[in-house]
Amino acid sequence: MSEGSARPIDEHVAAAVRDGVRAEAAPVGRHLAEVRGLSVRAIRQLERIESNLGAERSARIDDLAVLVDLVSAGWRTVDERLARIEELLGGDERVDVIGLDSAGLGDAGLAGSEHDELPHADAA
Repeated sequence: MSEGSARPIDEHVAAAVRDGVRAEAAPVGRHLAEVRGLSVRAIRQLERIESNLGAERSARIDDLAVLVDLVSAGWRTVDERLARIEELLGGDERVDVIGLDSAGLGDAGLAGSEHDELPHADAA
């Protein structure tokens, strides 16, 4: 083979290889682009889900804070009412059951002797 006749064969082979690679690579390129698009879409959806979860978590924390405030206020009110009752009773740690009967409470579920003790607010 002479050098002049080998060159067209080399060019012919090179062109055939280029055409073959192009024909085989084109579908792979499309598939790769589709996979990239799907991964970008999945990432956006995950970011949106993460954002929603963060907002939900913040809302639940706010709800919990309100609930804690309500319970604290309720117990504070109970403590204040007990303090007023103790002041009305004179701060004595003992309750005279007979004195309660004369006050019109009658037999309102208070059982025991006149020496039954009620806990004092300071004792708790």
